[in-house]
Amino acid sequence: MIRIMLVSKEPASLEGLARGLERRDGIELIHVDSKKEVLERVEKDTIDVVVVDAQLTDEEPLTLVTELMKKQPLINCAMVSSLPHEDFHEYSEGLGIFMQLPLSPGEEEAEKMLEILNSIDVLLKA
Repeated sequence: MIRIMLVSKEPASLEGLARGLERRDGIELIHVDSKKEVLERVEKDTIDVVVVDAQLTDEEPLTLVTELMKKQPLINCAMVSSLPHEDFHEYSEGLGIFMQLPLSPGEEEAEKMLEILNSIDVLLKA
C-alpha cells in the first residue's frame, strides 16, 4: 500500500490528480490542508509521498517541504508550482523534490508521478 498525502487549501485543485491516483490499486490518499496536519500525520503514520499544492491554509509550500525534510528526510515530495522548470529547480534545490506539478494537475500527471515513484523504488532495491 502506497500512502499519498495531498496537501491543499483548495482540494478541488488536486481533484484530477487524485482521480488518476485512485484508479490504481494499492494507493491510499490522505487529504489535509495545513502544515500542522502534515507534520502531525507524518509523526504518527507511515506516509510514502507528500504532494504539496501551491496554496496551503497556514504556510508557504516551500517552507512546509523544508520542515518536512528535516523531520522525515525519506518521504518523497512533489510540489505544484507555476514557475518555469529552471526557476523551480533553483527555488527548490537541495530539498529532494522529485517532481514539479502544474497548477491543477490531472490524471496524466498522476501516471507520470507513479512512473517516477516506481523508478525510485527500483533504484532503492537495487
